[in-house]
Amino acid sequence: MRKMASLRGCIKEVAAAMGRNGRIAILCALCFAVWNLRICEAGESGETEVEELRWDEAARQVDSFPFSEGFIDSVRSHHKVSYTPGNPLRLISQGPFCAPETLVYKVSWGPFNAGYVVLATLYDSIGGVVRVGGKALSNNFISAFYRMRDYAVSTIDVKGSYPVFFEQHLREGKRFRADEYILFDPSAGKVHVQKRKTFKVVETTPFIHDYLSVLYFIRSGRSLTPGDTFTERIFVSSREYPMVFSVHESEVREVDAGRFPVILLTPRLVGEGRAFNKHDKLEIWISNDRRRLPVVIRSKIKFGSINARLIWYNGALSTPQDAAHHERGRGD
Repeated sequence: MRKMASLRGCIKEVAAAMGRNGRIAILCALCFAVWNLRICEAGESGETEVEELRWDEAARQVDSFPFSEGFIDSVRSHHKVSYTPGNPLRLISQGPFCAPETLVYKVSWGPFNAGYVVLATLYDSIGGVVRVGGKALSNNFISAFYRMRDYAVSTIDVKGSYPVFFEQHLREGKRFRADEYILFDPSAGKVHVQKRKTFKVVETTPFIHDYLSVLYFIRSGRSLTPGDTFTERIFVSSREYPMVFSVHESEVREVDAGRFPVILLTPRLVGEGRAFNKHDKLEIWISNDRRRLPVVIRSKIKFGSINARLIWYNGALSTPQDAAHHERGRGD
């Protein structure tokens, strides 16, 4: 009993630490679905007899969480924020993320499995947007201590590659639940932020990102050359921060989904009150091809490190050459 209480306390303590650091889960959105979706990091040992969670079944449990289109339109109308699909405020060439895809990651903390992150994109050609969803799902063993069914969705203008609406729906532990949103108004340089118990309007720079849209913006075709650095603005924890990305060496990584040539990215938030401290480090290995798949995400925290590794994916590949790089693990 004492060991069980200690394990329960460790799981909750690590989950709280992840929450303070931005809720690990991101993808990248995964990056930020290894942060901001708050993956719980502890897990199931090889000796447990708890039945393994099916990620596809668990993912369907949160499909009803997102707000309806009618609700989102009413929020825009209430705050007098206009958005006209097909008439973006800037034009950026479309990237590969516009193609429908599903990426599945197994999340671990040290030797333990904790659950899954599922990232999916759905292109709405009529609305002129792509919806990027990130689901954080604790496995059966972890759920016995601290259940997580979190779902975040970023709605991104396809031609302009900037977010117009972000929502997150959190179901954690026995009682915690929250349904929150950020309404972006890039023409006015503002965001309207509805948290669990508070609402406020914050002035921002134009075309600021949320933690899901920034990764998909990088996937849309930005040049990634080892030794380079670049900065994007991101809105997280109710504040705007510059996020500095450093591009490191290329290598080859093998995961359950296949063998990938990858480039290492290390993002960091800078400025007073930033979400990470000196003990935290986020690393993203992204495939070195047109697809720019996040292959491995690692977040080092006070209690060790959390890893998300690609185990399954589907969606059209960009070129036959890309397909030749990674066939195993692909869904049809």
